[in-house]
Amino acid sequence: MKKIIITALALSCSFSIFSLDNDSVKGSTATLTSNVGDMKVSMTKNAEGNWVLKSHLDGGRIVQRKEEEVFYIEGNRIKPISYSFNQKILFKKLKSFALFDWENKSVSYKEGKKEGIASLEDLTLGPSTAQLQLRFDFKELDLNDLPEEIVYSVYWKGETKNRIYRIMGTENIKISMGNFLSYKVERVFSEKSERSQIFWLAPELDFAVIRILNIDGRKTDIRMESFEILN
Repeated sequence: MKKIIITALALSCSFSIFSLDNDSVKGSTATLTSNVGDMKVSMTKNAEGNWVLKSHLDGGRIVQRKEEEVFYIEGNRIKPISYSFNQKILFKKLKSFALFDWENKSVSYKEGKKEGIASLEDLTLGPSTAQLQLRFDFKELDLNDLPEEIVYSVYWKGETKNRIYRIMGTENIKISMGNFLSYKVERVFSEKSERSQIFWLAPELDFAVIRILNIDGRKTDIRMESFEILN
C-alpha cells in the first residue's frame, strides 16, 4: 500500500485539465480513479493571479494525501512558486514544502525534519508540474516530426535533476469518457532501476494525460473519470 501511494499517485496532478483559447489558460476540476481511492484534482487561480494545482486522495482511514503547487506562466514556461505535500498512511505521516526564489536562484525546502537551501537552475519545474509542461510543449510541437525525447530540469526533495520523457508513438486508450487516440510517453529511469512509468496524452482533450501506468514492485493503473472546464 505505501509503495503504491508514494511512487504512483504522486503523479496525479498531471491529470489536471487546461484549455488554451486565444492564449488564455482555463481552470478545471477532475476526478480520477485508482485501486486505493478516488482523487479530486483542480487547477484554479488564487487572489494574486497565480495558478494553484491541487490534488486530494481520499482513501478513508487507510490513506489521506494532499498535494499543492503554486505557479505562474511566463510565455510557454511554468515557473513554480511553492510546493507542499501532506500524506498519512495509517499512523505514519509525511510532510514536505518548497519555496522557489527565482531572484536569488534558490529553493528553500523542508523534508520532514530536514531543512535546507538548494540552488535553482533556469527553467526548473516543480515536482507536480513537469507533466503540465509536457502538455504545453506537445501543443507547440510538430506532431508529424516529434523528437525522440524531451528533457526537463525538475526539483525533487532538495535536488534538481533531469527528467527524461521518451515519445513512443500513438495508441487508442479507453476510459469511462470514451476512446481516445493518445500519444504514449515513457519516463526514462536509470538502467539499474526496475521502475516503469508510462503516460498517455489525448489531443482531443487538449493533450490531457488520461492514463498513467506505474510499475514499481506493483502495477498501478490510474485513469481519468471525469473533468470540467471552469469559466
